[in-house]
Amino acid sequence: MDESAIETQKKHEVACFFDVWLAVIPLLLSLFGIIMIISASGYFSLKTFGSPWTYGIKQIKWLLVSLISLGVMYSIPISFWRRWSAFLWVMAILLSFVALMPFLGMSVGGSSRWIRLGPFSFQPSELLIFLMVVHLSKVICQTDWDPRKAFARTIGVITVSAAPLLLQPDIGSTLILVAVGMGMFIMKYGWKYPLMLLFALVVPMMIFIFSAAYRLRRLRAWLNPWQDPLNEGFQVIQGLIAFANGGFWGVGLGRSLQKLQYLPAAHTDFIFAICAEEFGLLGTLTIVGAFALMTWRVHLLWLQANEEYLSFLIFGLWLSILIPFFINIGGATTLIPLTGKAMPFLSYGGSAILATWMKVGLLLRCSADIKGRGTLNMRSSF
Repeated sequence: MDESAIETQKKHEVACFFDVWLAVIPLLLSLFGIIMIISASGYFSLKTFGSPWTYGIKQIKWLLVSLISLGVMYSIPISFWRRWSAFLWVMAILLSFVALMPFLGMSVGGSSRWIRLGPFSFQPSELLIFLMVVHLSKVICQTDWDPRKAFARTIGVITVSAAPLLLQPDIGSTLILVAVGMGMFIMKYGWKYPLMLLFALVVPMMIFIFSAAYRLRRLRAWLNPWQDPLNEGFQVIQGLIAFANGGFWGVGLGRSLQKLQYLPAAHTDFIFAICAEEFGLLGTLTIVGAFALMTWRVHLLWLQANEEYLSFLIFGLWLSILIPFFINIGGATTLIPLTGKAMPFLSYGGSAILATWMKVGLLLRCSADIKGRGTLNMRSSF
């Protein structure tokens, strides 16, 4: 076989051979999410827009756009991301600062987290987290650095990335960004330096939390929601009632009582609570099981990675999906204070589902590269 034929064969195999489960599980979760968004938002949507389908139709459109982005991400070689990671990361930071500009940024609930372009709006923090992972994968895998220098570079990337998010302010996205960055560092260098930093930041973090009234309200609502059940603790209590109503089997699809404007943000931050009410403990365990299965498949892919950059990229991308998953469940079940982060694949929101599917597309590309090379290596040995 001549060289041109071998090269064509390589391109074909890399383009077609990937772990199908990495696409099937997110697609099933997204389709189930659309069903739950229609169920959770139907009453509110009917009162507001005159149709119970408004939010569901919007989410379907965003899913179609996300699937197109999946194809685009899958078609881009990994070498492109490695070469242009710094430039793309800086562009994402600048875009996040744009959200602070009065004529382009949109303020919601006292936070300027959105950019409005005509009838559309999006949250640049989602793109920033994604591109920080792409760039930090390149930074950390530089093997000529000692741990202290690597930690300093990692902290530098995280700090610069977090600057526009803290100014917005978007504490939830900042926590995800820091957790993902530290997780990627720990993967190679261990816990020593991150733990030292954590102990050093305990006092500043306490000052930061107590410096804003809305953060204090969230903290009090988390510690004792029953102290003010009609105000600060209202949303937390209504979420817990949804879990209690669902029991083991659930009340059935579309039969939730809490979505009848008892539970605020039922189709966004508290979509997991509505799933628990309508499908019970069995339904919530199924969702957790789907994420666990996806985590296992990503772990297998990570073990097969034959380049350090690929291993960091795979780990960071999935970590940036998994951490919001745990934060959302933790907030809904009162394991942690509410942060306002959406459930990946399930919650309503265009920016979140688009960024999440972009990450899935890059994971599929990593899978295709790894498995394609493995196949080629096996064939070349014959």
